[in-house]
Order: sequence, then structure tokens, then C-alpha cells
Amino acid sequence: MFQTNAGAVMLTDMVFWFILYPFLARNQYQMNFLLIGTHSLNALFIIGDTALNSLRFPWFRISYFMLWTGLFVSVQWIIHANVSIWWPYPFLDLTYPRAPVWYLVVALLHFPCYGLFALVLRIKKSLLESWFPHSYTYVK
Repeated sequence: MFQTNAGAVMLTDMVFWFILYPFLARNQYQMNFLLIGTHSLNALFIIGDTALNSLRFPWFRISYFMLWTGLFVSVQWIIHANVSIWWPYPFLDLTYPRAPVWYLVVALLHFPCYGLFALVLRIKKSLLESWFPHSYTYVK
């Protein structure tokens, strides 16, 4: 689950803070604690988890991340086909004419988000090796 959540946190937080938040703030959308907290606390938790664990992060596990996203999208489609509720991310609403393009963009964003997190882990490993050269061991 760590490999899945790490990439998902990077993706959702980057989409929220760099795409949605500026749009919502510009249009004076009411931001509540739940909306801000959800997209802030998950990043703090994944950073804490990363700092405390020594799990491997191989590239082939991006498939878990892709499967998780596919499952999320499928469940959202089923829910919205049967119940009229708001979309968590408005640009993914299927009634929006450019929604398929956004789905493609989100799918392609999986790779840099997963890669960015892999880079964070390499930096962590490098820092720990230089700070604690005699006591740090990396599990391969």
C-alpha cells in the first residue's frame, strides 16, 4: 500500500494545490477545514511514513498505483451514474466536454508523480548514508 499511496498523495496534492486551489481561491470559493485538511494532512502522513520506514520502492510497483487509480475512477463513475452528487474534482465530471483529455492528462501525470516520490526516497537514502555512514544499512 505504501507504494500506491505515495504516488497517489503526490498526484492528488499536486492537482489540488497547483490546479484546483488557485482556481477556487480566485473565484472566492468557500474553503473549509475538511477540504484543506484532506490535502494537507495526507502529505504530512506520507512524509512521516517515508521518514520512518525503510521499504523498497521499485518501479514495477507503479502498476499498483495505476490499478488503484483505475479502481477509484471506476467507483466514481458507478456512483455518479446512479446518484447525483458533486464530483470531487470538477474537471473529471463526464458531462464536461474536455473530461477525456483530463483523464489522459491525469493518467500521464502518474509517471512524474511516482518518479518524484522515487527521487524523494533516493535523496532520503543518500542523506542517511552521509549522516550516519557507520550505522545506516539499506535493505535491498
